[in-house]
Amino acid sequence: MGLYATKVSERVYMLDTYALGQPGTVSAYLVKGPKPTLVDCGYASSYQNVLAGLAEVGVMPTDVRYLIPTHVHLDHAGAAGRLVKEMPNVEVIAHERSTPHLVDPARLVESSTMVFGKAIMELYGVPEPIPAERVTSVGEEHHLDLGDGVTATLIHTPGHAPHQISVMLDRTKALLTADAVGIVYPGMKALIPTTPPPSFRPDELVATVGNLRQTTPSELLVPHFGRRTDVGWVFDRTVELVQSWVDQVKALWRKGASLDEITEEMEAEVKRDAGVAELPIYAKVSVRTSAMGIRHYLEKNA
Repeated sequence: MGLYATKVSERVYMLDTYALGQPGTVSAYLVKGPKPTLVDCGYASSYQNVLAGLAEVGVMPTDVRYLIPTHVHLDHAGAAGRLVKEMPNVEVIAHERSTPHLVDPARLVESSTMVFGKAIMELYGVPEPIPAERVTSVGEEHHLDLGDGVTATLIHTPGHAPHQISVMLDRTKALLTADAVGIVYPGMKALIPTTPPPSFRPDELVATVGNLRQTTPSELLVPHFGRRTDVGWVFDRTVELVQSWVDQVKALWRKGASLDEITEEMEAEVKRDAGVAELPIYAKVSVRTSAMGIRHYLEKNA
């Protein structure tokens, strides 16, 4: 196990991006083989950590054949533009609804700044545009040959975001989930739903989990964070908590609770679930962002 790279499955390495300097919060995954493939890449501000992870497992930037940002949220695709400059042979593969934002991230930057504020955006880093000819758009399902008997199926998995895809490695049935399942940080047993603004849709997310369950994965490789072999529990708990959080936030919102008050209530639930007196700052940020996304959904669909 290196500082940045850890082997987690057959041919698959988890690359810890050390988001905002913090280990164990945002990962990317490298599938090694004749066509090295990087799934997700973290914030723009941590792209050099991704390069360091590749170096640890003996992959040069010029070796990388495919870069798959599962969706355009900054913790998954923020570094893509900078990495493409370092990877002259890479082909970016993204859902067709992601492509415009990868080619021209101006609207993405604007909406992210509205959600997080300028100071946080400076920490995350601003995504750089990717030349359109470097991006291949995919739809509901796409099959990819990574060489040497390794094939992958890219599956459209909306709910968290309408343009999200997850990646199934066909032979081993390892599923790189993207944010189709909730967050379970190392050392914290509680799951946190990942339901951010502006495009969270609870019914779609629940349906996506059902669809992924039908693919019978052997393990889940989760961006937040790491390998999960308790596949059924992660699926069940994600659905259970998405539904219960929507109900709880709705009740608080109808009573006129502020975002701070809603966040405090949901934090208290996570602390009870985790059996801890205090949450680390990155978990607090996740809870607040998820509460914000549910409130945003309710405001648009009340």
